Amino acid sequence: MSKCLGLLVSMYHFVLSSLGTFIIPTSILLFIMSISSSQAALDKISNQADWSSEVIEIEMVLPTLYLVRSHQEVQLSADKPAVKMDANSFIYIDNQDAYLIDTPWNVSDMPDLMSWLQIKGLSLKGALVTHYHADSAAGLGYLDKAGFDTYASDMTNALLKKEDKPIANHTFLSGKFEFVKGSIEAFFPGAGHSMDNLVVWLPGEQILIGGCFLKSNSSNSLGWTGDADLANWYHSASNVKAKYADAKLVFPGHGDGVEGSAIIDHTMAITKEFASLK
Repeated sequence: MSKCLGLLVSMYHFVLSSLGTFIIPTSILLFIMSISSSQAALDKISNQADWSSEVIEIEMVLPTLYLVRSHQEVQLSADKPAVKMDANSFIYIDNQDAYLIDTPWNVSDMPDLMSWLQIKGLSLKGALVTHYHADSAAGLGYLDKAGFDTYASDMTNALLKKEDKPIANHTFLSGKFEFVKGSIEAFFPGAGHSMDNLVVWLPGEQILIGGCFLKSNSSNSLGWTGDADLANWYHSASNVKAKYADAKLVFPGHGDGVEGSAIIDHTMAITKEFASLK
């Protein structure tokens, strides 16, 4: 099929170059042009390692994992102007089943994410959020209305409810939760960026998704700390380092992923000065 389409497209380009020599019936031209458009669409759909819309970008980390970047203007302090930040969400793929780890930052980002899943022929089986802030949980209400299963810890749902925001329709006790048996595990290391922050471990890939609990290596500060537990963040990060010392790749909630445990070490380094003595 692909070879036939390629041949017809070549014919189309030949026809265009030959218009000055002889007349081609309009119906034939239109048919060949439609085939050319179909080939372009097939090429776009078959190569989704890099895909973007006006609001999100999606790139392949591994065949089983895609990174979704969304964006928001954020004012980190009253004396500084707002800056545009990105936030990381992830799509884990098991055959044709898809699992979302953190929603994009804005509810308005969700239709584009769902369109990408449809293009890829994937069926969304559930979504897990790592904490209650919008850069993790903004899409919960959208997904719930669309009939999808959503998951959050009991602490996260309690904090969402307290702020009158949509909650997940499934909850679990904070600690350790197996979102997808043998493939996706959520772990509560202790409070840090927020009281409810989780990290997510992909044992098959040995990838750690740190959410906003882990800071990117390019971050020289803790950013917004209005809901942070500064006294315990370092100790909680130490728990992550001890538990996931064999991580091959670690992603923060904002910024780029890095091989090894450098992001965990960096988070420990910039939280240590605030740590309580234990």
